[in-house]
Amino acid sequence: MIGRWTRIRWLALTLSTLATVACRDELNGSNSVLPNGATEDIGATARDEVESALSALTLPSSLDPLGTAQAPTSYAQGCVTPSTPADSDGDGVPDDATYLFTAPPCRFTGWRGGTLDIVGQLRIQDPVPGQAGFGYEGTLTGLRTRFTTAENKVIYDVTRNGTRVLSGSVSSLVLSADLQVIRTFAGKPDAALDKQWTLTYTPERPLQINSPLASGSLDIAGTMDWVRRTEHYVMTVTTPTPLHYNEGCTDTVQRIDRGEMRLSGTFDDVDGAVIVRWEGCGREPSFGFGR
Repeated sequence: MIGRWTRIRWLALTLSTLATVACRDELNGSNSVLPNGATEDIGATARDEVESALSALTLPSSLDPLGTAQAPTSYAQGCVTPSTPADSDGDGVPDDATYLFTAPPCRFTGWRGGTLDIVGQLRIQDPVPGQAGFGYEGTLTGLRTRFTTAENKVIYDVTRNGTRVLSGSVSSLVLSADLQVIRTFAGKPDAALDKQWTLTYTPERPLQINSPLASGSLDIAGTMDWVRRTEHYVMTVTTPTPLHYNEGCTDTVQRIDRGEMRLSGTFDDVDGAVIVRWEGCGREPSFGFGR
C-alpha cells in the first residue's frame, strides 16, 4: 500500500495549471503571513470540500449536487444510472453499483452563476443490503468536478480519489472521508491534498429514509495536508463554531448560513490557522489567517 506521504508527493508531481475563483479575505493579516495567496486558496479549497461533503450526506445529492438547478428535492433518478440497480432493502442505496459520470448529461446549471460538470466514477455499496438504513460505502475514482462561468470560461477543477463512508440513524449522520484531491488555480501550480476528516451532521428534526436533508449542524474534525510546489502545510481541521446547514437556502450552492472552520498548523515557521467563516445564506464565506 502506498504510504500517506509518498501518496501526496506522488500527487504533487502529477499536477498541471488550470484556473480558479478569486475569493475575499475579510480577516486581517493573511497576506503578510502566507505568500502567494495561500490563505485564500486554502480557504476556497476547504469551502469546496465542505460543500462536497454536504452533498455526500445523501446518495441523490451525491449524483445531482446541492446548489444546482437540478438538485434533488426527493429521491429520484439522477443524471447517471447505476450499473446494477438492485436495492434489496428499498433504502435508495443500491446493493453494489457503479456510476459512470459524463458531461453531459451530468452538467448542472445554477452553480455560482455558471455551470458544474462531473465526470469520473463512483462506486456505491450498501453495507447492510438486507436492512434499510442511511449508510453507504463510496469509492471515488478520478471523480472530477469542473466549474465554468456563464461566459464558458473554465475557472477550476477538483479531482477526487479515495473513499467516503456514511453511517447513522434518524438522529445523526457520520461521514468519514479519506480522499486525495487535486485542485487547480489560475496562474498558479495546482495543489495536492490528502484529506482525512469526519463530519458529524445533527438534524433539527428526525431524519427519514428516502428524504432530503433537514436543517442541522455540521461538526468536522480531521486533517488536511496541502502541497503546492514549496508549500507543504499539515493542518488540523476543526469547527469551533459548528457549521449550520439551512434547508431554506434554495437556488444557491451556499446553504451554510453560519459557523467557522479552522485549519491549524505551522505555516513557514509561523503557528496559526486559516479561518473560513460563514455569515449568511447565499453568501460566500470569508477567508483569513489567525494566530
